[in-house]
Amino acid sequence: MAKPQHILQLSEEQRSSFVDSFDRVLSDIDGVLWTLEHSVPRAADGYAALQRIGKQLTFVTNNSVRTMEQCVQKFAKIGMQVRPDQIWHPAKSVVSYLQSIKFQGLIYIIASQQFKAVLREAGFQLLDGPNEFIEESYVSLAQHIFGREPVRAVIIDVDFNLTSPKLLRAHLYLRHPECLLIEGATDRLLPVAKGVNIIGPGAFASILMEASGKTALTLGKPGRVLGELIVEQCKIDQPSRVLMIGDMLAQDVSFGRQCGFQTLLVLSGGCSREQLLAETDPQYIPDYYADSVADVAQLLGEAPKSRV
Repeated sequence: MAKPQHILQLSEEQRSSFVDSFDRVLSDIDGVLWTLEHSVPRAADGYAALQRIGKQLTFVTNNSVRTMEQCVQKFAKIGMQVRPDQIWHPAKSVVSYLQSIKFQGLIYIIASQQFKAVLREAGFQLLDGPNEFIEESYVSLAQHIFGREPVRAVIIDVDFNLTSPKLLRAHLYLRHPECLLIEGATDRLLPVAKGVNIIGPGAFASILMEASGKTALTLGKPGRVLGELIVEQCKIDQPSRVLMIGDMLAQDVSFGRQCGFQTLLVLSGGCSREQLLAETDPQYIPDYYADSVADVAQLLGEAPKSRV
């Protein structure tokens, strides 16, 4: 497979062809517009330039820890007016999926309080915990992880207070053949600072899959079910005319490729240029790359030549 091209190294003809080849942009958020440490300089200019030439914007994030309101406010702080209906995150995706299959029943959930709130507001019944300290004895453990509740689905996403008993309890519910296993964010490593990663929820979801023998329905990137939901709800009839922008190979680029979208990797977050060029799996190799989304504004002639 050919190596990806930097968008600012395209010829004038290639630039024109690239810009004319998509109508809608799906974009990641964290690592693309901002990181834990700072906002990406002039990234907002890139999206403004895309909107000025008529491209539709939708944001797809694996981060459900931040509420929708907080996300909209954070966009506003960098000068972007983004509506809640333009943002997809795992909690919203899970609700859409459960509604699409007319799910009824009890859900055991391992996730943030914000994630749980979205599901409760949608009318779903949730169980969680144990959240208290457990005495280190098997008798005490058994009292907290064995239950007879008729749980029909187990959901796992980011939980900063994840414990072994929560995973054990989830596994016991999954013994029932009809119980669904649903995962939100799939990131096995989460970049929190330059050169620093922490273990992500995908690693813990893998524990449940291995222990239960079940394949999770993935409602975060790069889940195929998520892609189908977005294609349906955004009324996308030509996936090849969608551009997916992200900073992660395994989540963003893989998601775009599975869905038949074009892909643009930016180097402002979780992937370095060295990692990109060393990648050999076609599923993880983007069509194009850029230093940041600010390069898109420069590509469209709406930014100064010198990059911040």
